[in-house]
Amino acid sequence: MSVADDLRAAFLTSSLTDDQLAELVAAGEERTFAPGEEIFHEGRPASILWILLDGKIELSRRIGDQTITLATMDEPGRWAGGLAAWGAPDEHAVTRATGVAVTDCRVFAVPSSELGRLVGEWSPFAKHMISGVYQTIRSIDATARQRESLVALGTLAAGLAHEINNPASASMRAVDALQNTSGYMIGGLIGLAQQHIEPAQFLEIERLRTDLKNRVVAEDGAMGRADREETVGEWMDAHGVELAWQMAPVFAASGADRAWFEELETAVGPDALDAALQWV
Repeated sequence: MSVADDLRAAFLTSSLTDDQLAELVAAGEERTFAPGEEIFHEGRPASILWILLDGKIELSRRIGDQTITLATMDEPGRWAGGLAAWGAPDEHAVTRATGVAVTDCRVFAVPSSELGRLVGEWSPFAKHMISGVYQTIRSIDATARQRESLVALGTLAAGLAHEINNPASASMRAVDALQNTSGYMIGGLIGLAQQHIEPAQFLEIERLRTDLKNRVVAEDGAMGRADREETVGEWMDAHGVELAWQMAPVFAASGADRAWFEELETAVGPDALDAALQWV
């Protein structure tokens, strides 16, 4: 079977006209992967739409020092990525999971820029609708993260009051907190290793971490802290940082500003940014 035949049989692209299918085939390419090969990686720019033609792909995410399996792609037409196709405001859209071939796989790869162009030509209304819905979902997600952050702060305050009156509980929670911190550090190191960070880059991360540690943050009240957290959180969301709602308060309290984040991103690149932030 040709790639066109495979795409015609796949549920995602079965309704395209012959001309549209020919345009799609011309815009992308077929790629093959052996079992165990990584097809796309969590946190990297979603600059390609991956359409499964044959085989099975396992989707997973890194949470702390653990890899969590999310789902399996095993039906022709299942897809992942391509998020960068939906408008200029989303230039920092990143892949939300890592895809690894479980069996021999054939996939069709379409650059997000070409995907956006084709959908815009075939149906401008559909592209505007998809872009609008996607941006709305991202906005809702950012708001939800902020609310989760407030809930977490409330839980922390209640727990702190309990621990003041219960030293044994405080000791146990301190151990748990240390384990969680170790998990983030290990997760960050694993992520940096996966991105093949050079020794000089790691030294630059450490320099920036030390710089942040030694910063003196002016006390500007609760509203000032909230404003800093919001600014940091918005920057992280815009750059696809996972667990931004957890990290933002910590970095804001340490005095991290836009210039510091941009210096870190320049040092390690966008693909390793998430792992570098975990390590810091």
